[in-house]
Amino acid sequence: MPAKEPRPASRFRLDIGGKEGIGSFRECTGLDSETTVIEHTSVDTNGNPIVRKVPGPLKWSNITLKRGVDESADLWTWRKQVLDEGPDSARVDGFIELLDYNGTPIARWKFLQGWPTKYTGASLDPKSADVAVEEIQICHEGLDRE
Repeated sequence: MPAKEPRPASRFRLDIGGKEGIGSFRECTGLDSETTVIEHTSVDTNGNPIVRKVPGPLKWSNITLKRGVDESADLWTWRKQVLDEGPDSARVDGFIELLDYNGTPIARWKFLQGWPTKYTGASLDPKSADVAVEEIQICHEGLDRE
């Protein structure tokens, strides 16, 4: 069986709370977790100090997604739900999917109880030819690669 080829990391899709394809994105960061290390100092039987590293709490980074602005206001609507009703009302499980050239998912990360902690609208500059980009940061309570 031939080895599978890595794919370009250039197309992502966000699915939240049962809404498929809330947006396609050009950049995604924060798909990581970290176990905090606690240093515990004690002494051995000879009185020599020993530093032992033990696992502390598990934490996840915020997921940051960037995309070109289009007619859809779904990201802003989700953020506005936090502003109007509070974070608990906006919490959803969701997925970030890496897509191949045909739009077929090839990798999928599930986040739990996510809500948008920050929304950044486009920087508008009439002298620029750049695409208008919006950004959303999602905090969550767990991440898994499916």
